[in-house]
Amino acid sequence: MSEQPNAPSGASSTDDNHTLPAWVYNDSRFFELERSSIFAASWHLGCHIGDITNPGDYVTRKLAGERALITRLDDGSIKAFHNTCRHRAHQVVPAERGRCQRVHVCPYHGWAYNPDGSLRGIPGGSERDVAQAGGLPPIETELFAGFVWIRFKPGGPSVAQRLARYKDLLAAYRIDQMRSNGDLAVEEHPIDWKNMMDNYLEGYHVAKGHPGLNRMVDSRYDVEADPVAGTSFATHLLKSEPAGGPDEFSYLSIRSSGSHLPGDHGRRWSYLTLFPSVNIGLQPESVDYFAIEPIGPGRALFRTESFSLPDARPEAQAARVAAGRVWEQVQAEDNALTESVQRGLEGTSYRHGYLTAYEPGVRALRDWIRERLPIAREETRPWESKAG
Repeated sequence: MSEQPNAPSGASSTDDNHTLPAWVYNDSRFFELERSSIFAASWHLGCHIGDITNPGDYVTRKLAGERALITRLDDGSIKAFHNTCRHRAHQVVPAERGRCQRVHVCPYHGWAYNPDGSLRGIPGGSERDVAQAGGLPPIETELFAGFVWIRFKPGGPSVAQRLARYKDLLAAYRIDQMRSNGDLAVEEHPIDWKNMMDNYLEGYHVAKGHPGLNRMVDSRYDVEADPVAGTSFATHLLKSEPAGGPDEFSYLSIRSSGSHLPGDHGRRWSYLTLFPSVNIGLQPESVDYFAIEPIGPGRALFRTESFSLPDARPEAQAARVAAGRVWEQVQAEDNALTESVQRGLEGTSYRHGYLTAYEPGVRALRDWIRERLPIAREETRPWESKAG
């Protein structure tokens, strides 16, 4: 039998060891509550600041039923707006990214908007029409750790406040100086976002679920989870000698020394999560994110991209390529695991699971969701009970 990792730091002593109930992973009413009470009020990773370096550069995003336009203005500031025309609700900017030279023109009826979101003109309309219609409503933005964050419903702590404990560590990676490795990928999966997050938040399954990764890291997997701040930080040391399959062995043979990183982080892979669904992976030679975006009950988009400091050294490039192959294999394994779990959650035999001391991150996300949606404590759908 495979040896389990040492019990992680941050494990809870609570007697409430139930997972979230199975029904919340595939219920349409609960999904709508999540959209309004969780995702609308949460911070989302909009883009890297390197995506919009020049005035007029923009990126568009679709998140939990909302459409956002993120852009850099002439004064160098970064702003975000709802990407929905004030006329008949068409998407103003259909492209995923680009540069606005003068105005954004809605492709439906030609209403024109300035880069700052203000309405510039209406075909056949008067100045009074322009004044009454108004511009694109703003979306709250924050710049932190090299990323542009957006929140559709303002209120509550900032990203910097929630991740204050990790500010210095993130700064050491110099994410703001990094550039994309050109590997942005967006995939749709028949898997609920919470199921995917539960899997990501624990290393308990690594020994059985990721044999290649398991051979290249030490068995200890330390976790700090905070359900109040809505964060989790997990980390493990890489082995000092090459081990694992061909890709893992290759990576450990050429990996970066990480001399610019504090402590032993040059020998670590770490994973920082901001609830509900943004995850930042920290490796000595690169940083990646993956964001899980719900699109329906039991359905989610998996969005991922990696970044690295400009570096022409062949060994640094080779290490990034090798790490990328490792993570492709890990993700394929995780997809198979979580899809099997999703089918089990949709069956009749499973009402809830039980959390071990190795799953403090899963417990923290459960408590964070319960705080915002108390009905997630119910063993069965409350509306079905009332209907009966």
